[in-house]
Amino acid sequence: MIKELTERVWEHESFHKEMQAFRSHHFEKKFFNSSNSTFDQESLRRLLQSAAILALSENNEHREAAYKIATSASESTNNIYPGVSSLLIVVLSRIGNFPALKYALEKFALSEDQLPVQLLAESSIRKEKNLATWGKESETLTDFQKQLWEELLTGSSIGISAPTSSGKSFILQAYARKLLSERTANNIAFLVPSRALINQVSGEVSKWVKHADTSLELITTPIPASTPLPERGVYVVTQERMQLLQAAHPELKFELMLIDEMQSIADGARGVLLSSVIDDALVRNENLQLLFAGPNIQDPGNVSRTFGRTSRTVYTDEAVVGQDIIFVDCRIDSPFCADLYLLTEGNKSPLGSINSDEPLLDHQSKLTNIALTLGRGSQSLVYALGPKECEDLAFGLADTEKSKPTPYIRELSDFIKEAIHPNYQLSESVLGGVGFHYGRLPALVRKAIEDAFSHGELNYLVTTSTLLYGVNLPAKNLFLHKPQKGKDKPISSNDFWNLAGRAGRLGKEFTGNIFLIDYDDWANKPMEGNRDLEVQPSLENQIIDQTHELIDYINDPDRAPNRNNNDELENTFVKLARDHLEGRLDATLDRLGMPKNSPERSLLADSVSNSLKNSSIDRGALLASPTVSVHRQQALFERLEKSLKKYGPEGIIPKHPLHKHAYNSYVAVIKRCHGEILKIPKEDKSHTYYSMMAIRWMKGTPLPQIIDDNLKYKKKIGKNSNISTVIRETLTEIETGLRFKYVRLFSCYNAVLELVLKKYGMKELLPSIPTIPMYLEVGACSPTMISFIGLGLSRYTSEKLNRFARRTGMSQEEARNWIVHQNIDAMNLPNASIEEIKRTVAIN
Repeated sequence: MIKELTERVWEHESFHKEMQAFRSHHFEKKFFNSSNSTFDQESLRRLLQSAAILALSENNEHREAAYKIATSASESTNNIYPGVSSLLIVVLSRIGNFPALKYALEKFALSEDQLPVQLLAESSIRKEKNLATWGKESETLTDFQKQLWEELLTGSSIGISAPTSSGKSFILQAYARKLLSERTANNIAFLVPSRALINQVSGEVSKWVKHADTSLELITTPIPASTPLPERGVYVVTQERMQLLQAAHPELKFELMLIDEMQSIADGARGVLLSSVIDDALVRNENLQLLFAGPNIQDPGNVSRTFGRTSRTVYTDEAVVGQDIIFVDCRIDSPFCADLYLLTEGNKSPLGSINSDEPLLDHQSKLTNIALTLGRGSQSLVYALGPKECEDLAFGLADTEKSKPTPYIRELSDFIKEAIHPNYQLSESVLGGVGFHYGRLPALVRKAIEDAFSHGELNYLVTTSTLLYGVNLPAKNLFLHKPQKGKDKPISSNDFWNLAGRAGRLGKEFTGNIFLIDYDDWANKPMEGNRDLEVQPSLENQIIDQTHELIDYINDPDRAPNRNNNDELENTFVKLARDHLEGRLDATLDRLGMPKNSPERSLLADSVSNSLKNSSIDRGALLASPTVSVHRQQALFERLEKSLKKYGPEGIIPKHPLHKHAYNSYVAVIKRCHGEILKIPKEDKSHTYYSMMAIRWMKGTPLPQIIDDNLKYKKKIGKNSNISTVIRETLTEIETGLRFKYVRLFSCYNAVLELVLKKYGMKELLPSIPTIPMYLEVGACSPTMISFIGLGLSRYTSEKLNRFARRTGMSQEEARNWIVHQNIDAMNLPNASIEEIKRTVAIN
C-alpha cells in the first residue's frame, strides 16, 4: 500500500512542477535576499504532505526529494509557518537520518514531544530499531549504518560503498573497538593511501585507543626488526609502511584489516603493492576479516575475489547531507556578470544574475571573484589544479579588505612561520581568513589548517585533489572550474561526485552548494558519466589484461626504468617472482582468473622462472624490496660484490646519519642505486644533493633550516629561484623524493647488501646496517624522536619534545610515560603541538 501511494505521488506531474518551482523560490531568497517573495501556501501544503509520504519509500530518489522539500521549507518558511519544522522531524525520522534530525532539533529549538502521540510513537520505534550497542556505548544509527553494523557482526569480509559523511568510518571504528575490548582481536590494521589520511584516521583512532587498556598501542610508523612489537596494536599505515612492518616482523598478523579508499587498489604500482601486503596478511592469518571501503564504488564486494574471498556488499548512494548544484555561467558580452541556474529534477532553472566587482576573464579570476561573491557569509572550498595555483588563488582571495585577525589566527600564522618558513605565503593568507591545503604540507601544518577551518576561523580553503582521498574537509560551498586530477587530465565522473560530497557539513547544515563555473566549456561533462567506479585491482589488470606487455617486461633485463616512479609493471614482476619462490604462483594466477591451460599462463610462468635461474636474489630480498625488479636487484648485487672486494665491508655498509662520514657513505650508496636501479647516467650529480638532503632530514633538522640551506645551494649553483618556489620544491623533494623514491632505493640496497654479506661469510655484520628506509620515512634517527613519532605525533612536535628529553633511547612505551608525566602547558611549545599531544596521548 505504501509503495503504491509513493508511486502515485511521484508519478503526478504537478508534484514535480511544484517541487521545481518551490526549490527555485527557496534559492532565489537565499542568493538574492528576496525576503518579501512568498510561495503559494496551498502548493506548499501539498508538497509537505507529499514529502511525508515519500519519506516512507525505500526508493532513494523519493527519500532525497522528501529530504530536500522538508529542509528547504523549514529554512525558508519556518518563521511564517512554525508547524513546518514539526513535519521536518517526521520526515527525517522516517528516512532514518538521525544526524540531520539532531541538528534540526537544535537549530529550530524543537522537541519530539510536540508531535502527536501516533507520530511520536512511530519515531520512537524507528529509533529503537536503529539502536546499536558496543561495550558501554550505544548510538542511534542511520539505516545504512545499522545495515553495515549487522553485516560486520557476521565476521564476514565486506565491501562497502557509501558517500562522504555517510558515517561509515564511525561504524568501522566502533566495530574495531568492539573486537579489541572483547579480546577477539589483538591486532587491527587500517590501510590508507596517503600520509594525510594516516594523520586523519590516527587522530580519530587515538581518541579511543588512549583510553583503552595499557597493552593497546597505536602504531603509525614502521618498527625495526630489533624492536619488539606491542602485545596488542591498532596499525594506521600506508601500504608502503605496512610492507616495511611485514618485512621486519614475520610474526605480525591481524584479525581485522580495513582498506580505506579501496579504489587505490587500482592505482598502478602502488595498487599492486597494496594487493601484495593484503596477500601477506592472509598468508599469516587465513581467518583475517577484510573490509574494503570507499565512496561511489560499483559492486565493492567484488574486489575480494582476487584474494580468494567471497565478500558481502553493503552499498548506499544516499547521503546524510544533501548537495545542490548551481551552474554559474559567465557572460561573454559582460565580463562583470554571471547567470545562476539551479539543477533541479534534471533541469536548469534560472535563479538570477550576480555582479562581480572585478572582471571574470580567466580561470583564476573566475574562481577567485565568484567565490568571493557567492561564498561570503559561509565557509567555502575552492578546488585548485596544483600547489602553486593553491597559493595564487589563496593570495587573490585574501587580497581583499581584511578584518582584524583573531588571536587564534595570529598564533596559527606564527606557527606556520616556525614550522615551514618565515616567508611562506600560507602564514600571510591565513591572516586574511584564507588557507590552502595540499598533500606535501607537513602533517601538523595540514592539521592546524584543517582545525582552523573546522572551527570557523578561516572563511576559504583552497585545496587540491587531496579532497579526493578521504581528507575530511566539508564546507557549505564548493567552487569548481574545469577541475583536473593530475596534469591535463579532467576529473572523472566518479571523482566529481567524490568532490561534490565535500559540500555540506554534517551537523551544521542540511545541504551544501556545488558551484560549477562555465560547465558547458569543461573538456568533459562529469555529471553525465557513471558516478560509481568499477574497481579492478592493478595486479589483476596487469596479469590478465596486459599479459604480453608484462611478459615482455620480465624478459627485458636491459629496459631503461622510469627514474621518478615505479614502472607500472615492476611491482607485479616482483610479486610474481616472490610467489614463484614461495610456491604460490599457481594459486595467485588461479585467484586472478587466468585459465590454467592458456598459452599466456605458461609463457608468463616460464618468464618468471627464467628471471630467477641465474639470479642471487632470494625470497627475503624480494619481501624486503618489492618495488625493484629482479634484474635491477641482481645488477646491484653484482655492483656490491665488486665494491666489497675493492673497499671491504666498510665501503658498502651505509653509515648511521649521525656518523661523521655519513655524507661520503650516502654519496657512494645513492650513486650505486642511481646507476644500477634507476640507470641514471654517470655525469648526473644529483646523488650529492640528495645525500646532504637525506642527512639533514634524518637528523631531524627543522624544515625552515632545510629550506634555507636549499635556497643557498640553488643560489650558489646560479639558479635564481624565489623563496616560494624553493619552499614548494623542497616540500616536493622531501615527500616524493626522500620519503618515496629514496626509501625505495635504500630498502633495495639494504636487502641486497644483506645477501652479499651472507654470501661472503659476514653475517655477523648484518646488525650494523642502519634502518635508513625507516629514518627517511619518518624524518628522524634518534630512537626517542622515532618513538614520539610512533605515538602518532608529527615530526615537528616530536623534534621539539626530543630537545627536552634527556634520554635518547626511549621506547614507544617509555616515551608515552615520559610525556604523561610532563607539564605540557609549561613547555615552550606552539598551541598546535600542545593540542596534538593532548589529542594523541592520554593526558588532560
